[in-house]
Amino acid sequence: MQIRNVKYDVLDREFGDRLEKDKDLAAFFTLKMNTVAEYFFEPISIEDWRKVMSIVYEYDIPFLIVGGGSNIAVFQKRILGIVLRNRFISKSIEDESGQFVDLKLSSGYPMSMLVQETIDQGLSGFEYHYGLPGTLGGAIYMNSKWTRPLSYVSDSLLIATIMDRDGSVRKESRDYFDFAYDYSKLQDTGEIFLEGVFRLMKYDASELQKHAEEALRYRKDTQPFGVATGGCFFQNISQSEQEKYSLPTGSAGYLIDKAGLKGKRIGCFEVSKKHANFIINTGNGKAEDLRKLVNTVKSTVQQVYGIKLKEEVCFV
Repeated sequence: MQIRNVKYDVLDREFGDRLEKDKDLAAFFTLKMNTVAEYFFEPISIEDWRKVMSIVYEYDIPFLIVGGGSNIAVFQKRILGIVLRNRFISKSIEDESGQFVDLKLSSGYPMSMLVQETIDQGLSGFEYHYGLPGTLGGAIYMNSKWTRPLSYVSDSLLIATIMDRDGSVRKESRDYFDFAYDYSKLQDTGEIFLEGVFRLMKYDASELQKHAEEALRYRKDTQPFGVATGGCFFQNISQSEQEKYSLPTGSAGYLIDKAGLKGKRIGCFEVSKKHANFIINTGNGKAEDLRKLVNTVKSTVQQVYGIKLKEEVCFV
C-alpha cells in the first residue's frame, strides 16, 4: 500500500484544503530551483506546528522546513513527503524599560520586515542585517551574521521556545544553542525554533537607519544583488587552516577567486563575477549542472590549495 494512502490521510483530515498536493516550489527558493512538493503545508501558529509535527513524527513522514528559501539548493525534481513553509508571523512586547524592549518574535517572521520594523521603532539589534533574505527561524538555525561590524542575529536572544523530535515544546536559554560560526545546536538535534524573546536596546531611529543603509550599500557593492542566488555557498575556512596555509584571509570567496573560478559557468549556473562565493542561476538552471559546478569548484580549490571547502547551503 502506498504511503500516501495511509499516512497522508491523517494530514488531510486535520488540515483539509490547507494541505496542498503536487505544489510547485520554484517561487519559494531564492536559487529558483525547479521542484515539486508531494505535499505542502504552511503552519501559521505554534498550534499548527504542534499538530503537523506530531503527525509527521508519529507516522515517520519525510519533511522539509522552508522559511524564506535562501541557503537551500534543491537537486530533487520531486520532494517526497511534506514541505512545511513557515508562515508563523507574530510579534509582541514581553517587557520594557528605559533602555530596552524585550520582543517575542516568531520563527516565520521575514528578516527584511523585522529589520525595518525594529528600526522604525528605534530598537537596536537587527539593523546590520538589512537585506538579509529568509526568516528569523532560518537565521537562528544558521546563526546568520554580518561582519562590518560583527553582528549575529542570535546576539540579542534571551530565551527560545523549541520543539523536539517527539513533538513536545519547551523553553531554552540562549546558551543551549551553542552558537558558533554558521552553527547552532539545532543543526545537530533536529529541534525546531518556534519563537524567541530578544532584548533590543532603545536607540535613535535615524542612526539605526543610517547603519542599516550602510550595511545594505556594502552588500550591494560587494555581492550579487537582485539575482537568483542562495547566498554564500561555501563556509569560510577556519583561522587554523588560514594560518596553516599562510593565507591572507579565510574567505572562501578569495580561494575560489584565486583558483581562477570567477565567472565559471556550467549550463545556467555561474560563479558570480562580483563575489566568487555566490553561485547564480542565470536562467532555468538544471540541478545536474549545479552539482557539476559545485564539484568543479571544490575539486579545483582542493587541487590549488589542498583545502576541502564545506557547503554553507543545505542540500535537498
